[in-house]
Amino acid sequence: MRFSVEEVAYKFGTEVITRNFEKKKNTSKKGKGNIDGKETQQVIVEMKRYWKEVLVEGRGASRIFVCKEEREEVLDKKLLQNYTNCGRGQMIYRKSLEELILSYLKYGRRKFDTITSRRLAYEIGAITTEMYQMSRLIGHDEKGKYHKKMTEIQAFKDVNYNLIYDVVNKETERIVSNIEKILTDLHRKKNIYYVPVTNGVIDSKDMKLEEHEPLLPTLVDEIINKQRQLREKHNVEFEDLRFKLKDEFVKAYKREEWEYLRTLGYTRIYNTNLVSLIAWDKEIENYFEKRTELKEVFMLEHREFAIDKAKNRNEDFFNKPVRVKKTIKLFGGKPKWKTNDSEYDKLFGTNKLEHDYMIQLKFSKLYAKEFGELLKLLQEFKPIEN
Repeated sequence: MRFSVEEVAYKFGTEVITRNFEKKKNTSKKGKGNIDGKETQQVIVEMKRYWKEVLVEGRGASRIFVCKEEREEVLDKKLLQNYTNCGRGQMIYRKSLEELILSYLKYGRRKFDTITSRRLAYEIGAITTEMYQMSRLIGHDEKGKYHKKMTEIQAFKDVNYNLIYDVVNKETERIVSNIEKILTDLHRKKNIYYVPVTNGVIDSKDMKLEEHEPLLPTLVDEIINKQRQLREKHNVEFEDLRFKLKDEFVKAYKREEWEYLRTLGYTRIYNTNLVSLIAWDKEIENYFEKRTELKEVFMLEHREFAIDKAKNRNEDFFNKPVRVKKTIKLFGGKPKWKTNDSEYDKLFGTNKLEHDYMIQLKFSKLYAKEFGELLKLLQEFKPIEN
C-alpha cells in the first residue's frame, strides 16, 4: 500500500496533525500541505499497528509512505509507543540501565555520600571515560584542546570536531536524563532513597583539602534568586555561560557571582544527588558475574536506539521547519520565535554545504551511519594504561 502525505495526515494523524497539515496547505504557494519530523514519527507508529513495515520515499510534501506486510491483528498502540519513544515514553534499555544502577548502589565502592547524575552514569558504565570528560568541558578552547588530544590517538585520528561533540553531548544528556527518571521512579517505589541536593565547595586556602557540603534549601533558594538577579543585570542567559565565556557580559556576571559566593564561604556550588539503596533486588545478587554482560547489553541497546534517533534528525533536516529565536540584546528586544523553512531549504543561496561537515553528512544521508560508528568507537575504546 502507498499513501501520500495528505492521505497519511487524514487517515492516521491526530486532530492536531490534521489541523497543522491544513494550515500549511492553505498557506502553501503550491497548495501542498506537509507534516514535520515529529508528526511523521507519530503517524508511522499508528500505521505500524496495521503493517509490519513502513518506509518513506522522497522528500518534503512529495513523500510517499510505503506499507508492507499487513498484520493479521491490529496491534495495541501502547506496545509500539513503548518501543519507539525512548526519552518521550519508555526506554527500550530501561531494564539494563535499572539493573546497573541497583548493582552499583548495592556493591559499588563509593567515596562520597553524594553523586552527580553524570558521575553515576560513568560509574555504572553507561558512558565511557571520554564521554564523561568531554561532556563536562565548557567553552570552545577547552573543547578544542581535548579534541586535539583525542585526534593524536590512532583510533580517533580523522574524527571531526563537530561530530564527536554532537555524539558525546546528545547521548550523555539522554542517558543522564533517563537515569534521573529511573531514580525518581525507584524512589517512588521505595527501592531507593533519592533526593537532588545542592553542594557548596567550601572556600579553603589549602585547595588540596577542598570540602563539599550539602546546602540548606533556604540558602539554595537565596542563591538561585541572586543568580537570577545577576543574569538579568548583566543580560546573560544560561546558554551564554557555556558557550560565550569570552563575552564581557559573561565575565562580569561570573566575577560578581564569585564575589557573592565568597561572602557565603563558598567558591562554587553544583547540583548533585543523595542516593542510597533501601531494598535489595534478587535479580542483582549475582552482580559480579552479570556486571560485564549487563554493560554490553546496555551499550548495544543504547547504540541501536541512538542510531534510530539520528535517522530521525536526518529526516528532520529535510522536512522539519527551523524555529529561530531573534533577540536584539543591546536595544532591550524580547525574544521572538520565527518559523522558517527546513535546514535543507535554507541551504539554497548559501555556501554552507561546502564548509559545514555536519550539513554535508545530513545532506548525503550519512549522518546516522557516522553517528552510530563514532558512538560504537567511543563505547569500545580502551585507553592503554601506562
